[in-house]
Amino acid sequence: MPRIVEDCDVCTVIVTVDAAPELMSTLAAHASLGIERFPEFPGFLGGALHISSDQGRLVQYLQWASESEYLACLNDPIWDEPPSTQFFLKAVHSGGASLDARIFRVVTSSEGYTHSDS
Repeated sequence: MPRIVEDCDVCTVIVTVDAAPELMSTLAAHASLGIERFPEFPGFLGGALHISSDQGRLVQYLQWASESEYLACLNDPIWDEPPSTQFFLKAVHSGGASLDARIFRVVTSSEGYTHSDS
């Protein structure tokens, strides 16, 4: 995972999904399938998937080498078929989930405690 630093050319994408807790574990499982496929695409640097402690929000944090590489991945026809993509779209279109995806730039960052297993 790349270091998060300000004023870099990395494309940061943050996706938030809000849904009822009983739907969230299924949405998270489907989102995990997507994050596992991203390394197949040029420019993918890393990502993480988070679920809030109340199980009502999923946050996906992704970094790409460039915005154009992120958009190329997003627009690839490969995403038209997988059940995970269709499940997400159905949940959003039915009103069972709301989705917001935005591209960000890092304004400031800080490093803190680093856990070591040694």
